[in-house]
Amino acid sequence: IDFPLFMMGKGRLDALEKYKKSGNGVLFASDSAGEGVDLPGDILSSLVIVKLPFPIPDPVSQYEQLAFQDFRDYVDAVILPEMLLKLRQWIGRGIRTETDTTAFSILDCRAGLRGRYRQSILNALPDVPVTDRVDDVYKFIMEKKEEDYFKRRAKDE
Repeated sequence: IDFPLFMMGKGRLDALEKYKKSGNGVLFASDSAGEGVDLPGDILSSLVIVKLPFPIPDPVSQYEQLAFQDFRDYVDAVILPEMLLKLRQWIGRGIRTETDTTAFSILDCRAGLRGRYRQSILNALPDVPVTDRVDDVYKFIMEKKEEDYFKRRAKDE
């Protein structure tokens, strides 16, 4: 396998350690990887977010909702800020030090070109280049990563 696959599940620390040592692995992780996981250094080149991290409704949030006359007001005041906070935490996994470079891909259509939350997301994140072209992501990684980054991975294989 050119890119070994690791899945963070119940034994999440074990999978995380194996990923760190692999040099060119792909780590599949869920919501839990957004908090408490430290990947310092140039270890994470791409972070793909399949679904925006909106909070899951529970009895407390349903009760909170009663304080708002309109559901849209509730989403704007409570749900959206919670989602943006978690999204910033996830993105923080890729930029732990000043020299880290990571391409972030958000695949959720609600964040896309005409997505409902696109502008809120862009406003909440650091000022970074934004694209919808895979070629731009490839170019970014090739420009930002040192030549040694690619040699190290080829040697480790």
